Amino acid sequence: MSSTIPAAPGTTNVERAYEFLRRMAIEFDIKPGERLNEGDIARQLAMSRAPVREAMNRLMSEGLLTVVPNQGFSCRRLSASEILALYEVRADLEAAALVRIPPEALPAVTGDLAALSQSILDEFDTTPLETLVDRDEEFHLRLAALAGNEARVGILKHINARIRFVRRINLGNPARGRSLDEHLHVVAALRAGNQVEAAALMRRHLTLSAAEAAAAVSQGLARIYATAVT
Repeated sequence: MSSTIPAAPGTTNVERAYEFLRRMAIEFDIKPGERLNEGDIARQLAMSRAPVREAMNRLMSEGLLTVVPNQGFSCRRLSASEILALYEVRADLEAAALVRIPPEALPAVTGDLAALSQSILDEFDTTPLETLVDRDEEFHLRLAALAGNEARVGILKHINARIRFVRRINLGNPARGRSLDEHLHVVAALRAGNQVEAAALMRRHLTLSAAEAAAAVSQGLARIYATAVT
């Protein structure tokens, strides 16, 4: 398991346990299906079991952990069908956001977000993969936020957490990663005031085929278990 992370001032034990476990679940530091031992985690974090259990319940509600009656909590499994479903919902939400951006918010697209999109593409070959995923996620969330619906952005953040491991694999593939230039086409459509076209381009950009999902899950499992034995 990952080492204990220092607590920020004012952080409760529940928040500390949540962040610790969330990071492990997102990165699959815990193997898919691996059972979590509340007592071991509580001792590692130097706290009682109660905040650990509360954090686990929260992560279960977010789809990052699962629970089996009489067996306890475990890390979620990588499923191609689930990944496909999450990508579909993500595409629906982001496309819907683009057609709802008020006209007065569009200058942000042609300013800061256009620059961010171009820099991601220009620095693709030299940017560490983890940073690349962060910046790509930032672009998508900031773009969605322009529609002014915080609930939509919150849901997207939860989806991003559940697919982050797969997104790292996809962006690590040069052929898939270079599709980041599609961001520029979305920005250009918005600059022209064509939000419907921008939404269609975004939906196409976020479409993941069944074959791609299966390949990402296969590569992901190989990476998880290879790391576990090194």
